[in-house]
Amino acid sequence: MNQRGNRNRDHYFLDLFAGSGGFTLGLESAGFTSLGSVEINPVTRRTLEENFGETPLQAVRAADGDVTRVDLKKLKAELSARGISNLDLLVACPPCQGFSRVGRAKLDSLAGSKGSHSLDPRNRLYRKVIDFLTELKPKVFLFENVPGMLSIGGRNVAEIVCRQVQEAGYNVRATVLNAAWFGVPQLRERVIIMAFRNDLAIEPEFPMIRFDGPETEGHMTGGDSAAQLWRDDEFFVPCSRLKRAAATRPFRCVQDALGDLPGFTAHLKALSKGRKYKALRGLHEEPCYVRGRISEYAQMMRRWPGYEADDIVRDHFCRWTPRDFRIFRRMKEGDKYPDAIGIAEGLYRSAREAGQKVRRDDFIPPYRVDSFKEKWRKLIRSRPSWTLTAHLSKDSYSHIHYDSKQARSITPREAARLQSFPDGFRFHGCMGDVFVQVGNAVPPLFSKAIGETVLTLLTGRTRKKVRYSGRGEEARP
Repeated sequence: MNQRGNRNRDHYFLDLFAGSGGFTLGLESAGFTSLGSVEINPVTRRTLEENFGETPLQAVRAADGDVTRVDLKKLKAELSARGISNLDLLVACPPCQGFSRVGRAKLDSLAGSKGSHSLDPRNRLYRKVIDFLTELKPKVFLFENVPGMLSIGGRNVAEIVCRQVQEAGYNVRATVLNAAWFGVPQLRERVIIMAFRNDLAIEPEFPMIRFDGPETEGHMTGGDSAAQLWRDDEFFVPCSRLKRAAATRPFRCVQDALGDLPGFTAHLKALSKGRKYKALRGLHEEPCYVRGRISEYAQMMRRWPGYEADDIVRDHFCRWTPRDFRIFRRMKEGDKYPDAIGIAEGLYRSAREAGQKVRRDDFIPPYRVDSFKEKWRKLIRSRPSWTLTAHLSKDSYSHIHYDSKQARSITPREAARLQSFPDGFRFHGCMGDVFVQVGNAVPPLFSKAIGETVLTLLTGRTRKKVRYSGRGEEARP
């Protein structure tokens, strides 16, 4: 299906709940060929079609992006007619909002009772994924989701999925991986379930950790706390038993990701001149890259095969939040919402002492400090970003640019950079749509690392039995 990639490959995959295509892009870069993506959001589907072309599978097109409407018998027959008796890989990333801590809190709040998140129908979409698995019988199955699925209403949903995949005839393993381990400039933890069909006699193996740093301290991937959430250790591989390169590299940082992008200050110019400003793609010029030496990561984002960028930077404009620009300017790197409130109160106090007739609401954000400590955060250029989420579409305050001279939250292009989407990747929709697509995505560099490992195992280059040693190195038989 990919019109940019190499069609002379014979390892095919299908991507369920594909989002904007982060997993698809990574897998194609690893050597797989996509047969199609199932995605229900129409704007996001336009992004998929722009970057990968329309799926050739009629059974998928007829479902209009709805996984629950795909006729599996027809899909299987269509694959067989194309000479694909066995799909190589099935990928599934069901909606994570009901699994995530943020999503659970929101659902409980809306429903007025704690635990309502466990009733969210999105939390049961994994059952439809199992239907795909049992009908299509792919050689390999990959499942990605947030760590929150390890405890939903007192149940470890990931363990339930593992058990059902095992019952479908697969050798299953699960772990929690951090995207930063594989070169993504962002701390992003995700549950990964990997399964090979039993007749292949292949032991699942997770990609080798190649980047590391102290920033994982306090996270699941900074220790083995996730193991405590599993009743049966048959499936779960703790972080301490993952393979690790003999010499890991330091985590890529925010500066690596954003340092070559031009500054954006049109919002400040509009504010100083009393002009109108709108966060619309068509109203802002597309600037050129900053000339000079750039990071290895920035080069990768500009030169990704099939998605090479031209000389201009697209989707590089910020949200209009005029009350807060002066606060952003005064925040230090790493500052959070309580720090921002302190700055705002100081500005308000100074204005009153100067005799200005001002309103408190014109200076001070309305959120409670005790409930929204991390609602605002200013990025630290020398460290990886914290996790990007779809909530960026609401206000973007969770990722304020580290450069005080720019005094703003990050742009859609900067968010895409932090997720390892190449600059030549095109997003459809308005600013909010793009932030949702980026925040929900699987980072392509992350999925590429997983795909390369799966393909190595699948093609027989590493067909030996793999055990995991306590030192995180492969144990020899």
